[in-house]
Amino acid sequence: MNAQNLDTEKLLRQVLTSIAELPPIDLLVVYETISELRQKDRAGKIADEILSRAKARAAEMSQLSHAEVVQRFIDATERIRAAAIRKGTAIEGEWESD
Repeated sequence: MNAQNLDTEKLLRQVLTSIAELPPIDLLVVYETISELRQKDRAGKIADEILSRAKARAAEMSQLSHAEVVQRFIDATERIRAAAIRKGTAIEGEWESD
């Protein structure tokens, strides 16, 4: 059976029949595999969302000069560092360059 000629209902019946015949320990493996596939799917959606946001931000910043972009980066990293200092998780040291 290939992906182009996939009969979803037939495949689902075959999968369910096969699963029903498995011993309990193998059912656990199937369950864990399904859980991993769901997590992978969520991770892909999150990655797509991050990429979409990054592209939108890049479009917003495309009119800024290099110096303005660098300054925004520095400001953002300083806000992150200040938050880390408040939480007690800051990395010691200073930025050496951009």
